Amino acid sequence: MKSIFVLAFAFFIAIDCYSQASKNQDLISQVTLSNSIQYSDTSFTDLPGNGFLIEFGDEILAVTCKHALWANRPKGMKTIDFQGKLNEWKMVVINDSSQYVILGDLINTNNNESIGERNTDKDYLVFRVKKNHSKVQPLKLSMKPVQVGDTLFQVGWTYQTKTSVAELHMATAYGYLGPSLLSNYLVHKNYAGLSGSPVINKNNELVAIVSTWKFDMASQKWFNAPCSIDYLWEVLYSYWLTENQKEKSLSSFQEFLSFYKKRNGNKLEVSSYLYSELFYNDWLKSKGYKYGSIEKFSQWTSGIMDLYGIKIIADDYRKTLLIFDGWKEAYSVGKMEIVDLEQLFVDAKVSLPDLINFYEYSQELSAIKKYDKAIAILMFADEKIQHMGQLYAFLGDAYLAKGEKELAKEAYLKCLKTYPEFPQAMDGLMNLKKYNH
Repeated sequence: MKSIFVLAFAFFIAIDCYSQASKNQDLISQVTLSNSIQYSDTSFTDLPGNGFLIEFGDEILAVTCKHALWANRPKGMKTIDFQGKLNEWKMVVINDSSQYVILGDLINTNNNESIGERNTDKDYLVFRVKKNHSKVQPLKLSMKPVQVGDTLFQVGWTYQTKTSVAELHMATAYGYLGPSLLSNYLVHKNYAGLSGSPVINKNNELVAIVSTWKFDMASQKWFNAPCSIDYLWEVLYSYWLTENQKEKSLSSFQEFLSFYKKRNGNKLEVSSYLYSELFYNDWLKSKGYKYGSIEKFSQWTSGIMDLYGIKIIADDYRKTLLIFDGWKEAYSVGKMEIVDLEQLFVDAKVSLPDLINFYEYSQELSAIKKYDKAIAILMFADEKIQHMGQLYAFLGDAYLAKGEKELAKEAYLKCLKTYPEFPQAMDGLMNLKKYNH
C-alpha cells in the first residue's frame, strides 16, 4: 500500500510539473537568444552561449553568461574588459535571421576581474541595447527568493539542439549555496551549450542564469548550479549609482530599492548574501582588516541592525568562508597550520569551503613567494574535496611560479584530461613554452 501511495504521489507531482511547463511553453521562442560575437581579430558565431533581455526601470538591457569569455575572446584578453577589441556583439534568434539585437556598452566591465574560475559566482555580462530587431520578451526579475522544491524552467539551445527551436528544461530547486541556486534536472541528458540561458520561475520571472555544476560538501552531491540573480542586482545597483552620480552605501542602496519598487510595483526581498557581498568587505577595509572572521562579521551585522534595523544572518555557507578567513589570518602569522583547518570546520559543524577558495589562497601565497605553502594547501584540498580537475591548473601555476616546470606541465595536462580546454591550464602551457624559449 505504501509503495502505491508513493507512486501515486510521484505521478501527481509529475503531472503538476508538466502542467506548469505547458503554461510556460509559449516562452520558448520568445525569451532566449544566442550570441554572435565579432572581435577585431576573430569571431564566434557557433552558439557561444545563450542570452536574453531584462527590464530595468524604463530601460531594456541584454544579459549573457560571463564564462562565455573563457573560450570566446580575442587573444590577450585577460580581464572583463574588451579594451576596444570588440567590433560587434549581437544576439540572434536561431533559425530566424530577421530577429536580432545589437548590443551596446558592457555595463559591468572590470579590468580588475580576471577571466577564470571565479566568474561562475558572478556569471552575468550586462549590456546596454543599441538596436532591438526582435520579438523577444524582456524578463522581469523575481522579487522573492526561490524556495526548496520550486519548479524552475531553463529556456535555451544546447549544442545538440542548436539547429532547432529553443527548448524548455525543467528542474527542481534544492536550495542556495552562496551565489548559486542548486537544482536537479527532471530529465538527465547532455545540457552542454545551455550556458547563458535564463532560469525562470512559474511566474515567468528571472531567478538565475544557467552557469555551471557544483559539488555540495554538505550533501556530498553534484548539482546543476545556475548563478542566482543576487550578483545581477549588484550590477544594476552599480549602474544606477553611476547614472545618478551617487556613492555606494546602505543609504543609497535603500534609495535604489525604492526606485525599483516605484518602477516595478514590488519590493525586493534582499538576501543576507546580497547585503554581505555588497557591504561587508567595504566595512573590513574601512577598519584596516585584511581577513574577516565570525567575530568581525557579528560586529558588522550588529552595527547594521542598530543603524538600519536590517537583520543579516550568517548561514552555513557564510560561516564556512568566515572560518576559513579566520584560519588564514592565524596561519599567516604562524599561529595555526594546515592540520588545524579541518578541525575548525568540524567544531563549527560546517563543511569545508568550495575549492575556489583554496585556489585563490594558493595564488595569494605564491604572490608572496611562499610556493611550498601554496602547493601544500592545494594538496590538502585535493585530498579532502571532490573536484573535476581544475585544481591541477592552479597546482600547475604554483609549480611554475616555483620554477618546477616539469611538475607544472604534468599538472596542467592532468587538468586537461578531465577538463578539456580549461583556459587556465591552456594559458599555463603557453607560459611554459615561453619559459622554454
